[in-house]
Amino acid sequence: MIARPAASFKAFYVRQPEDDDGNKNTKAFTDALDDTDEERRVKNVTEDLNAVLFAADAEGKIQILHSPANLGGTRTRPKNKVAALVGLGPQATVEKLDEKHAVKLIDLRCPNLNLVDAEATAEGIKSIPIPDNTAVVTCEAANVFLPAPWLKNTILNSNTDCPFELILSACQAKNEFIQDHCGGDQHLQDEIKAHYDGFVSWAWAVGHEMIEPLRFLVRPDDVELKAHHLKVHTLTILLLVTAGGVPA
Repeated sequence: MIARPAASFKAFYVRQPEDDDGNKNTKAFTDALDDTDEERRVKNVTEDLNAVLFAADAEGKIQILHSPANLGGTRTRPKNKVAALVGLGPQATVEKLDEKHAVKLIDLRCPNLNLVDAEATAEGIKSIPIPDNTAVVTCEAANVFLPAPWLKNTILNSNTDCPFELILSACQAKNEFIQDHCGGDQHLQDEIKAHYDGFVSWAWAVGHEMIEPLRFLVRPDDVELKAHHLKVHTLTILLLVTAGGVPA
C-alpha cells in the first residue's frame, strides 16, 4: 500500500495511481477467482493491500470490502487468517473472513446477457425470468468479486448498493472505457467485455440471492486484527484535528 492519506477510504480507493496499469491488465482480475485451486484463489484476493472486493449481504445487496490481507498462510504459519476492512468513510471496522467461503465457487444459471444489456432500467433487469435448476450452468463465480480498477471506481462512485442499478452503471462504464481507452486494441476490448460479463452474471445472482453472504468471524480482542486495522488507517486516512487537538 502506498502512503497517500485521504479524508475517507472512498477517496483513497477511487482513482489510484496504479489504476491505469491495472486496467491494461483487466484479465488478471477476471482470472483471479477462476483458478481451480482454492489456496491460489485466497492468495489472489489477499496479495494486494490496495484491493477492493465486492460481496453479497444478507439482503441481496452489494457490499464493499477493502484492504484485504492474509495474516497467516506462510511457511511458519501455514493456517490462513484473512482480514479485511468494511466501511468507506473516515472510519472502518476490521473483520476476520471465512476465506474458504469467500472464494467458494458456485455454479450459476443466469439469463442470456444480451437480455440484460437490452434492458434500460434496474427493474427491467430484475424482472428477467430466472432460469430453473434444470437449465445449463452459464458460469461459475465465487462469493466475492475482484473488480478491475475501471469497474471498482464506477461502483464506488455509484452511491447505490442495488445490484441491478450497478449493472446499468457498469454497462455505461464498460462502453465509455472501450471508446476512450481501447482504440483498435481488440484484445483489450475483449478483456474488458469478459470482465463486464462476469460482473453482470455475479451481480444479477447477488440480486436474486444466489450468491451467499460473506461469513465474518467476530474477534474483538484479536491483537493481529487490531494491528492490521491500525496499519491501514495510518497509511490511508488523514487525521483531521480540531483547534482543541481532538480528532474531528
